[in-house]
Amino acid sequence: MEIVTIIVPVYNVDKYLKRCIDSILCQTFCDWKLLLIDDGSTDKSASICDEYVKLDTRIKVVHKKNEGVSTARNLGIKLAKGKYITFIDSDDWIEKDFLEIIVSEKEKMNVPILVTGFVVEYNNKKKYIFKKDKRKILKKNEAKLEFLKARIFNWTIYDKLYDRNIFDKYKFNTKIRIGEDMLLFWQLINEVECIGYIPLYKYHYDASASKTMTSDFSRKWMKPLFLKIDIYNEVKNISKEHRLKGKNLYLSDMITILFKVIKSKKKNKNFIIKILINKLLPNFWYIIFSNDFNYFSIKRRMIFMVCILLYKIKYIFI
Repeated sequence: MEIVTIIVPVYNVDKYLKRCIDSILCQTFCDWKLLLIDDGSTDKSASICDEYVKLDTRIKVVHKKNEGVSTARNLGIKLAKGKYITFIDSDDWIEKDFLEIIVSEKEKMNVPILVTGFVVEYNNKKKYIFKKDKRKILKKNEAKLEFLKARIFNWTIYDKLYDRNIFDKYKFNTKIRIGEDMLLFWQLINEVECIGYIPLYKYHYDASASKTMTSDFSRKWMKPLFLKIDIYNEVKNISKEHRLKGKNLYLSDMITILFKVIKSKKKNKNFIIKILINKLLPNFWYIIFSNDFNYFSIKRRMIFMVCILLYKIKYIFI
């Protein structure tokens, strides 16, 4: 039985898929099984998966009807037989020693989850969005605080290595289209007593390939906002720092959504704008003078002020 099961959901990514699979085939650690879950692709992705199955017996492909990434990942979890599970998105890639390092470090630290952070790639340019910290084991409340800070890692489901059995209780929520990984990782943090962290950053997230980053506003964007508000309500009584970071988490998301809604060409958007403005206005000075530049960057504060200004001088009609 393999040590690591790698789960890669695949849907219409023929432009990037070979890069992802090749980065796995080049690993210095060899004891893995790759599950390619083809979620009803209509481009060449399915045939690319079939080609790689013929090249390496450690690769398995499952072709299924299109039901979304959460259903695909859940199927991968169900089929996984390795001691550990890791997730890689099909438009991302990993450096050649990624698996070797994370397996070795996880076993040394003896933790149910190991997080490593990732590098953002955009049009072939690297961006390091996290601050490197020392290798450490974080107890539950410490892990929750780092989750809220998003300082050395964030809540993505990839760039991490998990004990397979921690997925016995929790799976991806198939009703959520955005933020499903955040919800699951939050549930897993609540389930375990500690997690490990190493400043690795050898997982490469291709932001230029992501459609979520550039998509128009949809009501589904409200789901992760509601989730962040729920998380805030869970942590606000742990400590003052948990409360402030939880508040910053959902307020910054409100600003992002507000900007997307204002730019959107969708009809009947004014109702959502009004709700967001009314929630943000009481926190105007808090946001402007906050010392949390991780969530309230200069750019985000400028966007926020412009949105409020437009609202105040009635350039948007609500």
